[in-house]
Amino acid sequence: MPADTDRTQLTSGTGSEPRSGTEPGSGTEPGGGRRPVWPATALVVLLGWCLIAWTVFAALIGTAPFFGDIPSRGRYVEAGMVMLTALIPIAILLVLGGLAGSRWGLGLLAVPALLLVPLGLSLLANAGDPSDPDHGRPVRFTDAFQDLTRLNWLATVALLLALGLVLWRRRRQTGIRAMA
Repeated sequence: MPADTDRTQLTSGTGSEPRSGTEPGSGTEPGGGRRPVWPATALVVLLGWCLIAWTVFAALIGTAPFFGDIPSRGRYVEAGMVMLTALIPIAILLVLGGLAGSRWGLGLLAVPALLLVPLGLSLLANAGDPSDPDHGRPVRFTDAFQDLTRLNWLATVALLLALGLVLWRRRRQTGIRAMA
């Protein structure tokens, strides 16, 4: 076996002729030489776990009763919104993982992400300090854009750009294959 053989992209023939999407080993058939999917799955899951860990850490620190202090309603709302807005970049990560070919491994990210929903809703339902003037205030649309949620929105924009790039590249490759 030659030392320069790339085992992730098996080719048929001598390797000097261009491959079309229909010949064996092109990666389009189930038995063809497809790239391994686990690196993409691992990257998606680890990025998602980092985002979940930061979200939970920020929410818990923001609402922790340090030295007998009772957190205000605003702090509970901000913590709940950071949990709920984290679902947007995680959903985009799951779409990117699905486009990369991941299937069951994405459950390692989807299941913990679903736990953010009851945690976030629980924090939004907390009234906070009864002596606070905003004790009974409702949740507002602008609460989704408070300080702690900025990382989630930044991650959302970055992941949407990555998703657009992946879709553009796939469309371009599909057009190149159709011309060949």
